[in-house]
Amino acid sequence: MRNHPSSPLPHTLLLTLLTLLILALFSRGLTDPDTGWPDADRVLMDGLFIHDFLRDLNLSTLLDRDFFSNAYQYAIRYFAQYPALSLGSRPPFFPGIEAIFFFVFGIHDHSAKLALLLFVLIGLWAWHDLVRRTHDRTTALMASGLLFTTPFIVQWGWYPMLEIPVLAMTILTANLLWRHQENGAPKWLYLAAVAFSLALWTKQTALFMAPWFAAWLIVTGQARRLLKTRATWLALGMMAVLTAPLAALTIWMGKTNLALAFQGMEAAHQNADWTQWAYLRQYLDLLIQYQVTYPVLALAALGVVTTLVRRDRHALFYLLLIVTTYLFFTALHSFRIDRYTIFWVPGFALLAALPFHHFREHPLVRRFGWLVVVGIMIMHIHQVQTQTPAYTQGHREAAILALQHSKQGRIFMDGINNGYFTYYVRLNDPDRRFHVLRGDKLLHSSSVFTEHWTQIHIRDLQGIHALFDQYGIDIIVVEGFNYAGLEIHQILRDYLETDAFELLKEIPIRSTRSRLSDQVLKVYRYKHPQPPTNRRISLSVPLVGKTFETTLPDTPAPQTPKRDSDLRTSHGSLTSPPE
Repeated sequence: MRNHPSSPLPHTLLLTLLTLLILALFSRGLTDPDTGWPDADRVLMDGLFIHDFLRDLNLSTLLDRDFFSNAYQYAIRYFAQYPALSLGSRPPFFPGIEAIFFFVFGIHDHSAKLALLLFVLIGLWAWHDLVRRTHDRTTALMASGLLFTTPFIVQWGWYPMLEIPVLAMTILTANLLWRHQENGAPKWLYLAAVAFSLALWTKQTALFMAPWFAAWLIVTGQARRLLKTRATWLALGMMAVLTAPLAALTIWMGKTNLALAFQGMEAAHQNADWTQWAYLRQYLDLLIQYQVTYPVLALAALGVVTTLVRRDRHALFYLLLIVTTYLFFTALHSFRIDRYTIFWVPGFALLAALPFHHFREHPLVRRFGWLVVVGIMIMHIHQVQTQTPAYTQGHREAAILALQHSKQGRIFMDGINNGYFTYYVRLNDPDRRFHVLRGDKLLHSSSVFTEHWTQIHIRDLQGIHALFDQYGIDIIVVEGFNYAGLEIHQILRDYLETDAFELLKEIPIRSTRSRLSDQVLKVYRYKHPQPPTNRRISLSVPLVGKTFETTLPDTPAPQTPKRDSDLRTSHGSLTSPPE
């Protein structure tokens, strides 16, 4: 460990102030119920599912020899009631943490965001400690400030997505591995194995750490020595045991994720894309445009030069992080999304702090370095404050209105933002008495995009009429535009304009999402709803390559939903759906 000879109090005070600043930046929109991001609704519902599952769990069902079968059936019934889950295609670690926060702070919007702040703290502590060990405390403060004020990083702390949790677990794993490199104590290697496994249980893309760590050990000549130790093989065995269920789950339920990954690799091989600069530069363009600010990029480039001049071998750890992230995701994915390569942003933050570290013996350099870093942080904070968090308004109001007017507890929703609508229904239905039925599950189904593995289930007006009557649907909510571009969804919208339905309200949608902006939500009441005659429901989910079948419960007598501020959750049973 290399530290400047300074009093620990100023450093501790600066770290505390930096932590408070970072928490303030990441807490933006903490109590705003309308901030959200596509896919975040699924992560929210995953957390609610785990919460409800644990709430309904009791000792007798836990000890039942058919526990796993009952749990699987419970999950299918829950999905039939709230069709907005992504467990299976996404790992359950972060939703499990969300569930704990739902227990502690109640089922509210801010509970999941507080869970994100926990991972912000884990990431900040692990990153500061890692850089302190590889370089020194001053560099750790600089690199932490540059990383956790970066607008691209901060924005992912505003929505319950997996980017911040998996980044935090990645940094924690690297920190624990470095501690093992420092003193060779096996405990740090075992802890690193656990952290690596939990990172994979957070998001499978954390697998990129394997080539990163392998490259580091090979380049530094430590791989052969480690492979001869008993602790290494025990750690590898621990990872195999801890991640085997995830591997099985991913193969079983991750049809789309695996297909997109392997299709991208196959296309790169067949089309010789590795020789085309337009292909190779895509993640580099995203880096420059969205991920890292220009001053940090410029300082990082200078940091590479000073690293070579000063022969800083520890900086190689971070350079390999950048290189392996680029190579792994360039080879893996058939399409490019900036959040996939969030892992290399810490590497650039560290490199940007290195010029001042490498010439730290000059007092003027140290002072100038602090001026530059603080100046960049102020610029970052200004950009964060001028950035509008993604939001969508209207679906919460529509969900509450639907709950208030539904007499039979069956609400049909057809729209692109169906996940948040479903989430708002569950949020305002503490007794879990209402069911959401989705148009893109019963009229048609597809995976990720409408044109991907599309299946048409109903083709005409008679089919829609029969669907409503069979399932006892009495409230229908649609987004005004035909989001799917399929004829059956336009037939539905035309049908709702007939005398068979009453338009309860037309709600304007305000959103940063281009497909939802300047649209409306329409809430209809079916004038002559029929008692449900069909309790059997089949839900095709091409995303995971499965079709789930279950039996809906008898329609309960819904009560007027309580305000979400008065939420409570009733106890159910794993062997029967909540009624």
